[in-house]
Amino acid sequence: MKQIQEYWPSVLQEIEEFKELANTENIEINGLKESITNLIDDQFIQTATERGIARREKMLKISPFADDTLETRRFRVQGVWNDKLPYTYRVLLERLDSLCGPDGYVMELNAGEYSLNIKIELTKKRMFDEVVRITRQIVPANIVITVELRYNQHLTLANFTHEQLSQYTHYQLRNEVIS
Repeated sequence: MKQIQEYWPSVLQEIEEFKELANTENIEINGLKESITNLIDDQFIQTATERGIARREKMLKISPFADDTLETRRFRVQGVWNDKLPYTYRVLLERLDSLCGPDGYVMELNAGEYSLNIKIELTKKRMFDEVVRITRQIVPANIVITVELRYNQHLTLANFTHEQLSQYTHYQLRNEVIS
């Protein structure tokens, strides 16, 4: 990134007062460039800064939790922003894919029994409430909805030794992402 003094004639670049002036102006110019970049980023939910997400939350009447990350807030805003009709099974899949990722959940529809089961991966458990909200909004009222966390399975834990697993409590082994 060019500095302001690079645009000046070489005679002015050597004067001490102009060097100080350039330092001050460079700070202001860099601040302006950052503000312009943030303004452009705030136009899109995926790249929005804290300020841009807060603006959309206010528009959509979403109250973030105190410990929410920017990514969680983006997820929540995108969930509300993308509400669209008609609601179909394919739309629900698209919504869950965009919120949890294609590998972030498992969904099973049993049309004969009018039930829908969704299991969310532990890595996406902060998205649980939003998945419940979206599912209740999209799925017809005559279908029983079950949304659960997909807890660690024996196959997942079989890759670790007993000594490695002994560092965790039973609750952590079941409910936390083990790496």
